[in-house]
Amino acid sequence: MKNIKFIISLFMLALLTVVQSCSEDFLVEYPTEKQAPGDIKKLADVEVVMNGAYNLMQSVGFLNSNFITRNDMRSDDMQVPDFGRLEDEYRYDYDEQNSVLSIWSTPYTIIRQVNNIIAMLEGMETESAGDQAKKDDMIGQCLAIRALAHFSLCNSYGLPYSHNAGESLGVPIVTTVLPKDAQVKRSTVAQVYEQIIKDLTTAIPLLSEAKKGGKINSWAAKTLLARVFLYKEDNAKAYETAVDVIKEGPYTLLKRSEYVDAWAEEFNSESIFSCVNSAADNGGGNSVANLSDPEGYGQFIASQDLIDLVNSDPDDIRNEMLYIDQLSVMGDPTTYGRVLKYPGIGNTKAVVVAHFESEGDPKPDLVSAATTSNVPIFRLSELYLIAAEAAVKGGGEDAATYLNAIVERANPAASVAEADVTLDRVLTERRKELMAEGHRFFDLIRNKRDIVRTECARTAHMTARMHIPYDDYQVVFAIPLEEILINPLTQNPVY
Repeated sequence: MKNIKFIISLFMLALLTVVQSCSEDFLVEYPTEKQAPGDIKKLADVEVVMNGAYNLMQSVGFLNSNFITRNDMRSDDMQVPDFGRLEDEYRYDYDEQNSVLSIWSTPYTIIRQVNNIIAMLEGMETESAGDQAKKDDMIGQCLAIRALAHFSLCNSYGLPYSHNAGESLGVPIVTTVLPKDAQVKRSTVAQVYEQIIKDLTTAIPLLSEAKKGGKINSWAAKTLLARVFLYKEDNAKAYETAVDVIKEGPYTLLKRSEYVDAWAEEFNSESIFSCVNSAADNGGGNSVANLSDPEGYGQFIASQDLIDLVNSDPDDIRNEMLYIDQLSVMGDPTTYGRVLKYPGIGNTKAVVVAHFESEGDPKPDLVSAATTSNVPIFRLSELYLIAAEAAVKGGGEDAATYLNAIVERANPAASVAEADVTLDRVLTERRKELMAEGHRFFDLIRNKRDIVRTECARTAHMTARMHIPYDDYQVVFAIPLEEILINPLTQNPVY
C-alpha cells in the first residue's frame, strides 16, 4: 500500500499545475526521475492518477472529515465536550482570518486534478470498445467528482439556492486547465448549480452501472444529482431521479436486524459511494472517525437534544447507534455521546461495548482502530428521504410510502399516515436517519429553519451561539484571507 501511495504521489506531483491559486505554491518542476504529464499515454497510467484523485478526496480536508464534521458542528445535532478541535465551528467563531483553509483549497485541488485527467483522456486514442468504455467511465468519474467538489464549495461559501433563487454569489467555476496566473471570479449560486447539473448529466451515461462502493458509478452520480435538484428546489426532478435509483439501482435497504452492525462493515447493501479507509491508509487523527472515538479526540459527539429525540421512541433501532460511554480523562469521568457510524471495520456494537465496559484489565481489544471505518457519502436511505421531501413539496406522489420505508425499518409500529407527512416530519426523519453524516445543518438553512440549540450539562458552551437565524451571515463561511490576498475575490457580507 505504501508503494502504491508513493507512485500515486509521483503522478500527482507531476500533474499539479496552478488552476486556481489557493494560497499554496502549487508550481512544480519536473525532476528527471519523475514522469511529466506528457509521458502518461496509456489508460493504465491514467487509472493510477485517478486513484490519486480519490486519495485527495479521502483527505480530512474533504470527505474524511470537513465535509461532515465542520457542518454538523454548526447544527443542533452535534457538540464538543470541551474546547479544542471543531471549537470554532461549534461556537460560530470564525472569520476570514481563521476560516479553515482546507474547506476551500482541498476541493479546488481535486478540481484541478480531475481537469488534468480529463485533458489527458480527451487526447488519448483507444484501440478497442473495452478501452473506450474504460476511458468514458474515467471521464464520467472526473466530471462527477468535479460536480461534488463544486457543490461542496458552493454550499460552504454561498447562500442556499432557496434563499434568493441562486442570485447571490457562489464560488469560482473551474472546468479547464488554467494558466498559473489565472484569477477566476465568483459566479452566482445559480451559475454554479447549472455547471454542476451539466457535469452530472454528461457524466451519467458515460459511467458504469456496476457496483463499486469506493468509486463513483452512474448510481452515485444520480444520487448526487437528486440531492442537487432537492437543494435547488427542483422537486419534480429530485423526485424522479431519486425514485429512478431506488427502483432501478442494484441497492437494497438494510433490514432492521442488520442495521446497527452494518456500520462495522466496509460496504453494505445500501452503500452507493463511500470514502474508503484502511489500517494502512486513512485520515488519521482529524478524521471523522477519530474525532468520534473517545479514545481518539472524542470531539464529535451527539447533542443532548438529538439523543432525546431518538430516545423519544424507545423501540427505534437507531437508539442502538447512540452509545453514551464514559472514559476517564485526567482522572475525571467525561461523558461522550458517540454516534456509532464510524466504529472501525469489524467493531460491531458488541465489540465496542465489551471494550469500553469490561471490568477486566487489560480491556478486550477492538478488532481495528476507528479510523478504518469507511465514510458513507451516498447511501440508499437518503434517496428515500429525498423522494419523500420532494413529494411533500409537490414534486411527486406517495410521500408516505418513501418516508415509511425508513420509519418502519427503524420501528415497524411507527408508520406515518399520509395526512401526517409534513415537511417537518420528513426533516425529523432525516435528522434521525442521517445523524452524524453531514446533512442536518444544510437541511435546516435550505428550508429556512433557524438553528436552535438546547443548553445541557453534558458539554461546554461558554460563548457558543444557541440560536442562529437561517439567514445569519455566518451560515456561509468567510473566504479565507490567504485566498483573497492572491485572488481578490468579493468577500461574503459582514466578514
